[in-house]
Amino acid sequence: MENLTLYYRLLNNHHLFSGFDDAQLQNLLKESHFKTLNRDDWLFHQKDEAHCFFFVIDGSIKLFRTARDGNEKILEVVRNHETFAEAIMFSGQPNYPVNAQALKSSTLLAIPCQQYISAITQNPQQALALAARLSQRLHSLVNEIETLSLKNATHRVVLFLINSITDNLSREPVIELELPKRLVASRLSIQPETFSRIIHHLSEENIIAVSGKVITILNLEKLLHYE
Repeated sequence: MENLTLYYRLLNNHHLFSGFDDAQLQNLLKESHFKTLNRDDWLFHQKDEAHCFFFVIDGSIKLFRTARDGNEKILEVVRNHETFAEAIMFSGQPNYPVNAQALKSSTLLAIPCQQYISAITQNPQQALALAARLSQRLHSLVNEIETLSLKNATHRVVLFLINSITDNLSREPVIELELPKRLVASRLSIQPETFSRIIHHLSEENIIAVSGKVITILNLEKLLHYE
């Protein structure tokens, strides 16, 4: 459990773990272990045996599937202090349904599924917290499906930019794209050239400024109300 106690408070503030008492959380930490990845390192492949779910201490992980033609379909990008793969514990699914790969250097905590299940069976409050988490993710996926189904390409790109803003207090928020633009386009279910055209159009209107992977929001109010 080397250095895991350093992250005790971090986990204790996460809704999947906050219902555990000190002894339960410490016992879970004893069974967990670190995973350190460099950029582009694989965490797991689709159909690998699923023994653990993961907490991102620092970094960024993309979850994706690869189509028969070799193209990637990004399903989710998981960032600092978020968890992923926890749903497999209750699905009866023995294998990961997606691929997981680091977008940049990342440190994760691998938490054994069986130990977590044992812990929550002794703590109904944690079972309710997990149900809430899965419900939130379901609503998020439903909203994403609605966006992809009902919004045109421009609206999808605008919503992507708005949702990527992390510093809401900044006068000119800066977004650093973690994915190549072709994969961002895939995530939005549009063609790469369509994504580039919309970004160019927003730049011409002085709503954003683009420099490589960095996008600066020059006029947040106009972006929020863009039609």
